[in-house]
Amino acid sequence: MNSSRPGRLGVGVVGAGRVGAVLGNALRASGHAVVGASGVSAASRDRIEMLLPGVPVLEVQQVVERSELVLLAVPDDALTELVSGLAALGAWQPGQLVVHTSGRYGTAVLGPAAAVGAIPLAIHPAMTFTGTSLDLTRLVGCPFAVTAPGPVLPIGEALVVEIGGEPVVLRESARPTYHAALAHASNHLVTLVGQAERLLAGAGVEDPGYLLAPLVGASLDGVVRSGEAALTGPVSRGDVGTVAAHLEVLGRLAAEDPGLVDVPRTYRALARATTQRALVAGRIGEGAAQQLLDVLADDGGRPADAVGPLAASGASSTATRAPASPRDLPAPVTSVARTTAELRAARADMPGDVAVVMTMGALHDGHVALVRAARREARHVVVTVFVNPLQFGDAADLASYPRTLDDDVAALRALGPDAPDLVFAPSADEMYPGGTPRVTVSAGPVGAAYEGASRPGHFDGMLTVVLKLLHLVQPAVAMFGQKDAQQLALVRAMVGDLDVPTRVVAVPTVREADGLALSSRNARLDAGARDAALALSAALRAGRVRAEAGDDAGAVLAAAQDVLDGADPRVAVDYLALVDPARMVPVDVDATGQVVLLVAAVVDGVRLIDNTPLELHP
Repeated sequence: MNSSRPGRLGVGVVGAGRVGAVLGNALRASGHAVVGASGVSAASRDRIEMLLPGVPVLEVQQVVERSELVLLAVPDDALTELVSGLAALGAWQPGQLVVHTSGRYGTAVLGPAAAVGAIPLAIHPAMTFTGTSLDLTRLVGCPFAVTAPGPVLPIGEALVVEIGGEPVVLRESARPTYHAALAHASNHLVTLVGQAERLLAGAGVEDPGYLLAPLVGASLDGVVRSGEAALTGPVSRGDVGTVAAHLEVLGRLAAEDPGLVDVPRTYRALARATTQRALVAGRIGEGAAQQLLDVLADDGGRPADAVGPLAASGASSTATRAPASPRDLPAPVTSVARTTAELRAARADMPGDVAVVMTMGALHDGHVALVRAARREARHVVVTVFVNPLQFGDAADLASYPRTLDDDVAALRALGPDAPDLVFAPSADEMYPGGTPRVTVSAGPVGAAYEGASRPGHFDGMLTVVLKLLHLVQPAVAMFGQKDAQQLALVRAMVGDLDVPTRVVAVPTVREADGLALSSRNARLDAGARDAALALSAALRAGRVRAEAGDDAGAVLAAAQDVLDGADPRVAVDYLALVDPARMVPVDVDATGQVVLLVAAVVDGVRLIDNTPLELHP
């Protein structure tokens, strides 16, 4: 059909869905004549009646045969077959403009039409459609990706301009990447905000959309204006504790409500990606990034990747885990092994990956956090309970260390789906049948500083038993608490230096409501000493405040020292130090990046340690 006005075309719309009907209306408004539209569903026919009144509803082949410009607005997966099928019917005509609106494809998909002389054009509007008249005003200024052979590219650009859009020329090979980027940003944003709305509704918020709109709108505006510089939030600050708290509550909610099971996994995936981008941008250092990735280790089938030097040191593993979430499996029946033979027999019945949590018993909520984190890491969990004599230089300290195996096993069994499969609780004779082992692991210079200076040989004994337990259990993952920062650094160094095929995951320190770090030794404090011990966490908080204010290392240490100087006389400070988290050596006053603020003291005869990761800014 030829339109009655010079330069105007007879347009046929194939697929009067949300996009086709709106673009057909826009082309009609610019002076072209819409000569026919196809629509199978009732919704499509309603759109034709509403947006293209008076346009006849025809079969697809009839639309094509009547049109000078054919607008193909069909799903991506249907486009190839549709074009080929119409070619087989001889429907395409020489000189006919064939335009599709798929973001995924360029013009190669229109090859069968081009083969008979049709002019192939690909125009994709970078916007979402409602399929109503509201979309017409949104077309004005909307970017359209235009792909076409060079000689006819101006035709595609002119069509976009006619309907009020802004043409953006895109080469054929870039279309898949372009479409993936747009779908990721737009479609997945809907999923993400929908998850947030479900969470808020569960928290009792009556209108989640009203609450989210200003925040999400500002975030979107910020990123399109400033890129990743607009990133804010706990990951960008390296706030590991907050991220861990988020994961804890999201995991609990998902266990209670199957409708939220997708939320924790989405959070983990996006937070891991955010961690990597924050690291690249210099917002956080490698130490904070590794701690975040440890906490964010996937509960859906693969471990988090190490970053920077930590990856090179062997802090990550290529081991993969069984895809089932622990909460999808029956609660394990926790058994107890007391000999290495019993351990090996039980371990042989554990298919898939195993996570290990090493303890000396007297379990508290900090240990429970390690076990729960282990359940997110692997299909099977082994908890070891062994008071290692090699770690004690003082016989009296060893003798007084609490031994509560029956209570510990009962507490672990009470964890339900998070309970471990096995508790390995050997005696000293079982672990060291010949007495003190003839070969031990040396912690080197790092093992002689800080805790090592006050407890000579402690870290040699710790590394020796850790390495032995790693050999016995053969875990893919080993969980260690951030509270023992020096221990964590040494274990990571040993695993990397000796090529042990185990990934070491750090779990944030668990604290009482008043800030005191949980420790088995806390049970030996009376009420007065316990109150006095709060000076340690208070000193760390004071240092964190100065770091977050942008002060240098000297100011951070001075703020923490001021708190300790004013502490109860029962607090005998051993050391306060600001160190590199991997090498455990003091940092310079002008240091930047990730550091750890360490403190240790003896409170009424009880030795306590604590630390907090910080980031020093230039």
